[in-house]
Amino acid sequence: MPEPHAPAPTDAATQGGQDAETPRVIGGLAGYAIVAGSMLGVGIFILPRQIAEAVGGTTAFFAMWLVGGLFALAGSVACGELGAMLPKAGGDYVFQREAFGPSTAFASGWVLFAAIFAGSIASMSVAVFQYQVSGLVGTDLTADVLGPFSGAQLLAIVLIVLLTALNDAGTRVSAGAQIVLTLLPIAALVVLAGVGLASGRPDGYVAPVSPATELTIGGLAAGFLLVNFAFSGWINIIYVASEVRDPGKNVPRSMIGATFSITGLYLLLCLAFVVVLGFGGVAALGWTDAGTGMANALGSPLLATLVLIIIAVAIVTSVNATVLSSARVAYAMAKGGAFWAGASKLSGARKVPRRALWLQAGLSAILVLSGTFEAIIKMTSIAMFLTGTLTVLAMFALRRQRPELPRPYKASLYPWLPGLYVVFAIAAIIASVWEAFASTEPGSFYPLIGVGVLVVTYVGHLLYYRRARRAAGVVVGLLAAGLLLRQLSEWTLS
Repeated sequence: MPEPHAPAPTDAATQGGQDAETPRVIGGLAGYAIVAGSMLGVGIFILPRQIAEAVGGTTAFFAMWLVGGLFALAGSVACGELGAMLPKAGGDYVFQREAFGPSTAFASGWVLFAAIFAGSIASMSVAVFQYQVSGLVGTDLTADVLGPFSGAQLLAIVLIVLLTALNDAGTRVSAGAQIVLTLLPIAALVVLAGVGLASGRPDGYVAPVSPATELTIGGLAAGFLLVNFAFSGWINIIYVASEVRDPGKNVPRSMIGATFSITGLYLLLCLAFVVVLGFGGVAALGWTDAGTGMANALGSPLLATLVLIIIAVAIVTSVNATVLSSARVAYAMAKGGAFWAGASKLSGARKVPRRALWLQAGLSAILVLSGTFEAIIKMTSIAMFLTGTLTVLAMFALRRQRPELPRPYKASLYPWLPGLYVVFAIAAIIASVWEAFASTEPGSFYPLIGVGVLVVTYVGHLLYYRRARRAAGVVVGLLAAGLLLRQLSEWTLS
């Protein structure tokens, strides 16, 4: 419930029902495309090698991808209930405000919009030119072309502007483009996997022998964190729920359907990689992505070129889905008084949050030029788990606090499947914090900065509403936990 001394959440974002300002133009297929397109990206190509190294065996390798799909499914059923119950723009911000009050929602919303989403847009936009387009055109786009700025940075800004303009043209337009951008790479990836499975191990190719690696808790934790990155994006439909037709059905169906299909696609691709390269070959890929490694093993330059094109399209698809969904967080926050009020304004006939879209584009462009987006992604790694866990916990809280709210969809296998998400997420948070304390690698403390930003924002909002005692309790509790973990890590290292 709302915290004392804070204004009750009376804006449309917390009332349930139809938001009269935003037309519902996203159908079932477009909803699926937003989720599946958000999940697609470079992860399925660059992460198989790292996951194979972490877990050290074929069975554990495939099990880890299944666990990633199960984790996404567990989150999907919980957020499917929330999105069907409160089909409003803003997602996490709306649910957490309703369940835990404005301070929690304020902190999560700011970290999501200003760091996680903007950093993702910036990093993916630069990556597509730095790697895929550079490989396609045979030119190093990382070289400086305008002062200290590289061609990849400048082209990334052009991409961000173009996709923002596409979304500014209307949700119907951007959602239609998302359908095309999603279905094409999915079809191409199925064909790619089929080519690998049909070709099998090339004659004369000897797969490297993977060194024997003992399966450890640390390896499992590392593998889970990596595979979770490959599945991230399953939640994105909840941010545009106010524009989804029949949200009681289409919001949960989009997330659950996309999670099943993308899990199947990832397993199919990984099977093709292992069939062609062998497990040892996958683990020994080095800096080569798995798709290019498979194409090289098959001796097909054409296939290698197609892999670059597929990855590039998949990344652009994910960027467009992020631009479409994440601007709605700023829009919802502005409507709730937690952000610049101008971001709550919609454009004329198309009814899109134009100011929020272009503010997001500007912030992402600044991150592109600053080159700090990679650090931001590292800093927010634990914060992403925290915000996701709070949202799933909001479903449990609202079952108790607001039983009268209509629930067109109720989380499947409640409470066990949503509870599994919380258990996995907390385990990942503990492992990540432990690693940050125990590691001596440069930048290992970055994830703790993201947690610090989340806490400072939360405490600052509490202090604004004169909740000093609660703020002090949070600070003391976190300091004590940090000191304990630090001491434990020192004992472990010694």
